[in-house]
Amino acid sequence: MRDFFRSLLKNIKTIPSDSDILHQFLREQVLITLCSKVPLTMSASIVIATSLLMLLWSFVDHLLIGIWYALVLFLALERIYNAFKGCRYGDKSLEARYQRFRIEAVMMAGLWSFAAFVFYPEGHFEYELLLALIIAGMAGGGAITLGIDRRIADTYILMVLSPLALRFLMCADKAHFILFVMTLVFMVIFMVSTRQLSKILEKGIRQHGELDEIQGRLNMILDQTPTGIFYYDRNFRIVDCNQAFSQLLKVEKEKIVGLDLNTLEDRNSLKILRQVIDGKRTLRYDGPYKSMMSHREIWVSAVVAPLIDPSERILGAIAVIEDKTNEHKALEKAEFLAFHDALTSLPNRKLLGDRYTLQVAQAERKGSFSALLFLDLDRFKHVNDTYGHKIGDELLKETAARLKEIFRRGDTVCRLGGDEFIIFLPMISSDLNRSIDHTSQVAKKIHKELAQPYEIDGHQLFISTSIGAVMIGGSRETLDEVLRCADIAMYHAKKMGRGVTSFYEVEMDEKIKTAIRMEHDLRHAIDRNELKLFFQPIVDIRTEEIYGAETLLRWHHSSGKMISPADFIPVAEESKLIHQIGRWVIKEACRKIGEWSEKGRLPIRYVSINLSSKQLAHGSFFDETMAAIRDSGIDPKCIKFEITESVLMDESEQTQKIISRFNREGIGFLIDDFGTGYSSLSYLKRFKFESIKIDKSFIHDILSDEDDVALVRAILDIAKQFDYRVIAEGVESEAQRKKLEEMDRNMFYQGYLFSKPLDADRFAKMLKGET
Repeated sequence: MRDFFRSLLKNIKTIPSDSDILHQFLREQVLITLCSKVPLTMSASIVIATSLLMLLWSFVDHLLIGIWYALVLFLALERIYNAFKGCRYGDKSLEARYQRFRIEAVMMAGLWSFAAFVFYPEGHFEYELLLALIIAGMAGGGAITLGIDRRIADTYILMVLSPLALRFLMCADKAHFILFVMTLVFMVIFMVSTRQLSKILEKGIRQHGELDEIQGRLNMILDQTPTGIFYYDRNFRIVDCNQAFSQLLKVEKEKIVGLDLNTLEDRNSLKILRQVIDGKRTLRYDGPYKSMMSHREIWVSAVVAPLIDPSERILGAIAVIEDKTNEHKALEKAEFLAFHDALTSLPNRKLLGDRYTLQVAQAERKGSFSALLFLDLDRFKHVNDTYGHKIGDELLKETAARLKEIFRRGDTVCRLGGDEFIIFLPMISSDLNRSIDHTSQVAKKIHKELAQPYEIDGHQLFISTSIGAVMIGGSRETLDEVLRCADIAMYHAKKMGRGVTSFYEVEMDEKIKTAIRMEHDLRHAIDRNELKLFFQPIVDIRTEEIYGAETLLRWHHSSGKMISPADFIPVAEESKLIHQIGRWVIKEACRKIGEWSEKGRLPIRYVSINLSSKQLAHGSFFDETMAAIRDSGIDPKCIKFEITESVLMDESEQTQKIISRFNREGIGFLIDDFGTGYSSLSYLKRFKFESIKIDKSFIHDILSDEDDVALVRAILDIAKQFDYRVIAEGVESEAQRKKLEEMDRNMFYQGYLFSKPLDADRFAKMLKGET
């Protein structure tokens, strides 16, 4: 109702009347209007006062401006508080409340006039202008917000601008005189504006008119108010309505006026209309309404208030109605999104939780088993990176649509986020084996359905999914715990080769816990000095001269065990500790190279260091590595990096850039375990390498397996084409060495035949010829 009467006030300014009731009504509404603007204007005053405090802090006494700022803040907050209370001031009379409002406005004006005069930054013209703009803005804001009451507005403008004008006049120069004149002009303009704003209202209060003219004007206001309004008599017959109400129902006004409300088909609406008359109280209704004339279905917000004359006799009621259909649809959408995924419209984690709690409890009462499947699309990141997120989103939506086609009505298909989906299968069977078989069949359907090609925006995409499955036998298993187990099973499926289903087993948890413990210990391994570097010589196959060395990392655990990199490097990569460990390896290797160098020269050609793909992709890897080399004072050419073919599969463009940056610094790259990974050899022409290392799996049976001999010869031919050195790994016998020498006398090798990996001290002695 308040919004309606506010709009009524804006139009009623032209109504003539000599009625005391009208005069009282108008003054009440003026105060309400003034009060409604206080929170915004006082918030602006706080912001502007804060800005002024910061602006003038260097020019004025800190204590003085601090006290002023505190007063402004206190008065502004008090006025905001009173405004939210409706400027009731303890339910005093209208005149007392009006007077209190005026006093507060004048006090605020006084504080700003004090600021304009006392805090004036004389001698700093740019700050003077800023202060002038701020004060002028405050005066203009007062003119606008207080303009409905000319006395308050004029007082406010004079109090705020007069001290500023006086200050300009006191400066006695041409520029300040111009500012003085401009300030006076602003005062005049503001006061004229406020006079014009309040003139109509004052005229309406002073003038006397006939009641029938008032009625005519009120009807005009009623008709032009944008909110739907109608009023009805005690017999529930509509007396009149405005055009907005007619447009709301899409029914002509002539058909509405005179309508007997007792004939309404919507009995809920009729019930409220009767309760307003019978109980003489204002009621509100928010809900659906269907017009019996236009059959239009809308969502309305209605306030119905009784019309009571001075003798307490009820004449009827007035209803103010707003069409909230769009807002209701937006609310329904918001409620939908609260329980559903915005992209796929599938249930989200919250709705899954609700259904899980209810259905698992029901399953337990019936003695039935349920299941939960955790789906993760394999290599979905590559789709996003290759085709863009738009294609990725379409793929997710298509996946959601396919999944919904597979399941029973009682099953829940949920998108957890990213490319992860959850399938909840409640109350499958009371027999565990049957439940497992059913879950397995469902998983097979998923694999089969998602394996079908996706046709998206002209692209044909193929994708698989890894599934982790958990069987649920009671309501004591929380959703979080079940999801955790399903997640573990899903990652186990990925390790099995992707595109498969793995059922959760307790042993998986033990492996996870072992990995967690290892991660915990690994975090402290550097600080505890548990990581050690070993070095295995790389020698000339013909001369047996040490040509280089490969750096190998070992972890001497506090338990006394020596842990292989094959065990802890995957944990380091998963936990992102690989970056910290990698930095330590490079710094330590550079330090050792510095110790072994004589007069700045290393007695061998290089020391190679193994890198993982995660290290190479790290944004600061290049800068950190070069800093370690510079700090150690060694020649960058002493360092080589070994990477596997799999590293070249990920982020090939970024990998090419960083390899090129290292090459420009003199740091070469070797391909480790050549022939075991990447099927395409196109990277050989895109990347610049120095050496190829033949994997030891090809060397092990070279004396007895002709296929291995053919593979080694093929690798040697490739290396010659690209002018690469070749290093054979895992040479353990003299016969193997001779066989390789027969193939290529320029080859190098490493292995237990010459030396196993040595710690730094023993390797240093080897370089000096002591061992």
